[in-house]
Amino acid sequence: MALLVNSYSFIALGLIVLLIIAFLTVRLFGLQRAVVVVVVTFVLLVVFQLMASTEANSVSSPEEFNNVLMSGKPVLIELYSNF
Repeated sequence: MALLVNSYSFIALGLIVLLIIAFLTVRLFGLQRAVVVVVVTFVLLVVFQLMASTEANSVSSPEEFNNVLMSGKPVLIELYSNF
């Protein structure tokens, strides 16, 4: 899902989902239930964002890089080129 929706698009997508849910629940169930449903949906979106996001760790020296590789934990290496 990270390839389809990045962290900035997730905010816009979440707002669209909240608006659609709010509109549908107001029309079907009334304002009081719509408020409850929107709050629950908002909390679920925030929880999903917190669970799905990762902390960015950067390595600043070759020694630190070797220590990370030798730690025995899985390592994701992202290479960037401005070429």
